[in-house]
Amino acid sequence: MTSPFLLRKSAPRAAALAFALALALGAATPAAAQSTQVTLDIAGKDFTGTIPITTGPRPVFDGTLCDAGSDSSTPITALVDASDKFEFNVQSIYDEGLKDFVVTAIDVDEADSAHQWNIYVNGALITNGGCHTPVSSGDKIKFALEPIV
Repeated sequence: MTSPFLLRKSAPRAAALAFALALALGAATPAAAQSTQVTLDIAGKDFTGTIPITTGPRPVFDGTLCDAGSDSSTPITALVDASDKFEFNVQSIYDEGLKDFVVTAIDVDEADSAHQWNIYVNGALITNGGCHTPVSSGDKIKFALEPIV
């Protein structure tokens, strides 16, 4: 499959192993739960692209279920599903205060002391975190590396 992105890197083996383990344990997957067709836009400095992706509630990063508390697809599940499908790297940290994941890097574009990854759904900046924000079929999700204000 040809990547729709300008740059492409291999996804970490650990993420693939965690996803395979989650499948083996019967965790929710896009095919098993509510599948949602969204458009994912990534706007970084060097890594950009727009793709349609089918996503659903699933374990992400460290195996934590990301489902907005309602068995729904989320911006983070869309990003992780796209990274699995098109083999680009996504990194995050878990923020205890937010009780959610914060994206720190998408492929070659990393957040730093002056820039952060913001998430928009249908043009509106989310306020609940990437795993706490449900998305529906037809939604437009954007991850943008932007200056911290």
